[in-house]
Amino acid sequence: MGTSSPGGQRDPALLLWPLASLLLPLLPLLVLAVSALEWPRRLVMVVPEGQRVLSAPFELRDGWLGSPQLTLAAEIPPNSSVELDVALLDASGRTVLSLTKDGWRASGTWAEDGESGTWEEGDAGLALDLRPGRSGRFQLAVQLQDLLDEAGRPLPAPVVVRGSVRNHSVDAPLLLFTAVVTQATALVLLRACYGIGRGRWVRRSGDGVSALRCDAGGPGLVRVGVEARWELPHDDPPLGQPPPTAALELQVCDALGRPRLRHRQTLAVSHRSSDGDHWLSARQVMHLRLPEPGSHRFRVRLPDSFRADGDLWEIEWLRLTVEDGLRTARAVPVLTLDAATEGR
Repeated sequence: MGTSSPGGQRDPALLLWPLASLLLPLLPLLVLAVSALEWPRRLVMVVPEGQRVLSAPFELRDGWLGSPQLTLAAEIPPNSSVELDVALLDASGRTVLSLTKDGWRASGTWAEDGESGTWEEGDAGLALDLRPGRSGRFQLAVQLQDLLDEAGRPLPAPVVVRGSVRNHSVDAPLLLFTAVVTQATALVLLRACYGIGRGRWVRRSGDGVSALRCDAGGPGLVRVGVEARWELPHDDPPLGQPPPTAALELQVCDALGRPRLRHRQTLAVSHRSSDGDHWLSARQVMHLRLPEPGSHRFRVRLPDSFRADGDLWEIEWLRLTVEDGLRTARAVPVLTLDAATEGR
């Protein structure tokens, strides 16, 4: 997908469809958010020993979002165990699911190196993820078989059993993991589409001129990156304000040495300092389109030195980077060949 120029032609260097991949990580997060909008139905049952207690009727719905989930937890005394028979009944009272849950709860004290405290752990609950064949009204039937202390002696009943019903339960950790993996995949796709071209060449120079020759041109854009650094010849701080701008000149020649582009513009110069060191830096990225592939020479020039308020800033290095065959996600200014241009 691309955009059209005023003449009605699509810009082949503008590639938009990979941006749609950024929406993919939102899908599992959307499912998680929609699932969280459902409030669970609460159930409370007081279960005496030897009696079967029915819960209030509730509805289970089978749908595309998640699955129905039933949770139960028995409130039992410390250092005790319990055995519960649990059955799921449909609207006609027929048992569609039955199971037995053995639960326990233990507690005690600990002491080590002069410190002490209490501990408690247990397992007196269960969670059921269901896929009912059809939606309908159901009930839970719970029966207490045994409630014993740690010595195996019976304890006074009844036991309070609390539960909840959710019709759109999802696996939140799995959805979050899916979102992270999808985001990483989308970033790899964007890098492959926008950050990798047919070739990349780098030349670093110790003066104000850097040049290289390479085979470039054809579909896509050529990106020319310029980065430079100037330093003082001594370690003393600068006496005055450094220069705010620098003049950049770019020249592109074909295989026969004929100039195809002369471009001049002014770059902003930044003053940096760290641990007593001071330097100036400038950076610029330019795009141009070479319709036909071939050998081209790229040459950039920046000032070798600045003199401002008694300071002499000398160039430390100048780096020229040329990347060929790039696509972009947005329209960028493109330099025109066979012309002398001035920019800011």
